Amino acid sequence: MREALSTSAQTEGQRYLDSVPLEQRRAGGQVYTPPHLADFVLEQAGFRDGTSGGLVTLLDPSCGAGVFLERAVSLLADRIRGTRPRWTKAAFARALADGAEASLFGVDVEETACAMTRDAVRRAVSELTGLRLRGDYFRSNVVQADFLFSDEIARLSPSAEGFSFIVGNPPYVAATRIDAGYKDRLRGSFESASGRVDLYTVFMERSLGLLAVGGRFALLTPDKFLISQSARALRALLLQKNALISVARFRSHKIFDDAATVPCVTVVERGGRARDVAILECADRPDEDGRVSIVERRKVNQGTLSSRPWHVHALDRHELARKLQGAHPTLEHLTMRISAGPATGRDGVFVFPRGAHPEIERSLLRHAVRGRDLAAFRIDDPGLDVLVPFTFDAAGNSTLVDIAKFPGARRYLQRHRAELEARHCVRVWEKRWFDIHDQMPIDLARQTKILVPDVANSNRFVVDRGGFLPLHSVYYVLPRHGINVDYLCAILNSRVARFLVSLFSPVVKDGFNRYRQQFLATLPVPLVSTDHADEIAALARDGHSAELDARVARLFKLTMAQYLALDAHNRADGDVGG
Repeated sequence: MREALSTSAQTEGQRYLDSVPLEQRRAGGQVYTPPHLADFVLEQAGFRDGTSGGLVTLLDPSCGAGVFLERAVSLLADRIRGTRPRWTKAAFARALADGAEASLFGVDVEETACAMTRDAVRRAVSELTGLRLRGDYFRSNVVQADFLFSDEIARLSPSAEGFSFIVGNPPYVAATRIDAGYKDRLRGSFESASGRVDLYTVFMERSLGLLAVGGRFALLTPDKFLISQSARALRALLLQKNALISVARFRSHKIFDDAATVPCVTVVERGGRARDVAILECADRPDEDGRVSIVERRKVNQGTLSSRPWHVHALDRHELARKLQGAHPTLEHLTMRISAGPATGRDGVFVFPRGAHPEIERSLLRHAVRGRDLAAFRIDDPGLDVLVPFTFDAAGNSTLVDIAKFPGARRYLQRHRAELEARHCVRVWEKRWFDIHDQMPIDLARQTKILVPDVANSNRFVVDRGGFLPLHSVYYVLPRHGINVDYLCAILNSRVARFLVSLFSPVVKDGFNRYRQQFLATLPVPLVSTDHADEIAALARDGHSAELDARVARLFKLTMAQYLALDAHNRADGDVGG
């Protein structure tokens, strides 16, 4: 019966998603949750067991196609059956129908989603009971509203104290996709809406406030909140007089068929006593029984967690990471700047094949490089130019050009003026129509620097000696004066650095890591003599990767066993470094 329900719900759920125009979806918020994953989230919350007495209520804060509430009906049926040794068919049917209506609730901003959820629950109850339900059954249990601000949400709960469970898959919407006015409203209302705003983090805060004391939320969200700088306030809030029950982690986005987000399931009990947190490592695909498979379990003491990043990897990895970091200076201390390359706001206009527009003055052009063009120790020149509308003085300081003095560039850009004026940086920030999106404080293309893709499945650092302007898909590292840039690049491409990147930086689609400033800055770099640095740099230039890794391992004073463990961890993460 439950398989039939899940197939039916999945078909209806996909129809719902197909019926909603793309621009009306919450920028990725309406991701269909597979039934086996909804079952797992409900199980992690503890909804199957419920509480020892009284009415148990459950709210889905972004109910979409209704999968979570449909699966909750099945679990509610199991719980009702367990309360008596025998039920008559009629008595069980009435208990389930009344129980579902008394305890299950949903919210969504889309009326289509609300209708789909009501239908899913009615169908589930009808199939499990055989009852012909009245026409308005479950209608008032699901409301079209803004979960984050509507006063109607709290009134859904039969208890003034709040809900017993809040379970679901809230929308994943980054700051760049949220209307500026709505973003300001979020920042004025929620502690977690500081810095960059991700909508799902605000859903977590709002959920916490709607729970009864002792109630739990179990939410399926991107796992980047565990370590991102912008989620510091959320992490502090979740730990404040609450119990973090468990975090279930996945290694890739493949648990969804229609999203590129690596998720986790976080369970928090409002007002609970801090205890050991269960950390679950989960397989990305269901097992042969159609369930989420847990491949590793461990515990972390909640008292060791704070607003700082929650690195909840296995203990042996943390011990190895602490040894590697040791007393070495970090990349941050050896560099002047670590940053993403500048965004133009319209690459289709500012970036083009080299020589494609000979009318543009050469002084405004720089060779461009993208993340896809970078390999370890090598740049594959893509043959692109980027128009940089700046002049630079002898000290390298930039000034936006007087475009009238560059008639070739002006004629070219004028052809795209309407498109350029439609950009956010022009409309909202009031930048000049021919300016690029990001500031250009220095002539970055002329600087010696280390480049790395912003997303990659292995370390791909390369030295650029002033030939290219990195576009926004590239991070650059400007070393301080006197630093051997080739030695620095060799350390960054080593298996040691790869291990630390895979341990601490966010995982995105297909197990790739995101190379962000906050993670790159913490990479340790051993200080060595000039001769030693030159030797290691030479090994890197000559392509002796195995010998290079062994030399770097000795710099970090790794034993053979630790070096082999490092290699094993990198292989387990799908990369062998080098």
